[in-house]
Amino acid sequence: MGATIYLDESGCLGWKLDQPYGHGGSSRFFTLAAAIIPDGREPSLERVIRGMYKKRGRSARNELKSVAMKSAERIHFSNSLANIRTRDPDIVFAAITVRKERANNAFRQHPNRLYNFMTKLLLLDLMSQYDSVCFIPDARSIKVESKYALHDYLATELASVSDTALQTTPWESRDCLPLQFVDVMAGIVWSHFEHGNSDAYRVAMPHIGQRHLFF
Repeated sequence: MGATIYLDESGCLGWKLDQPYGHGGSSRFFTLAAAIIPDGREPSLERVIRGMYKKRGRSARNELKSVAMKSAERIHFSNSLANIRTRDPDIVFAAITVRKERANNAFRQHPNRLYNFMTKLLLLDLMSQYDSVCFIPDARSIKVESKYALHDYLATELASVSDTALQTTPWESRDCLPLQFVDVMAGIVWSHFEHGNSDAYRVAMPHIGQRHLFF
């Protein structure tokens, strides 16, 4: 059995922590979120995003980022997670959040290491449950040279626990509605930790498998 895994992020991997975020400083938290979808089930996610665009009277070619969503839209989105999981319990939503202030210098000096490490913690066990995985991270999160490092890192870790065949293909979220879905989910989780914006998070939380990396 195969699956497609979409991965996106919220927050940043900068390390300017002596000033407030948004006023010269970096985010204190960083979140990765993923949707693990058995082959062919993407329409469940795509319908939610198309519905958001339709309600706004907005073209799907004009990407709506999670930071631009209103509170009511975020809560409506969070309710959709329960609906999707009820209709299709084989779809899995997952997220991991790091408190960056507690990360050591080895991670700070090479932020892609933290990204890769978090991806492994979030996805390795889930990937190992499938014969094959098409892994689609947001292309804007992955530099060209880092794409291969992430793929090789995950493929090596997978080889130690399973025979899963891994294909990694970064996509632009503007061209991929499931990635836009995951962007919204990442933003809801991250906003809870970074800003205490928790209304949508409380609705979404029961339907997202979460890990916290606070070192």
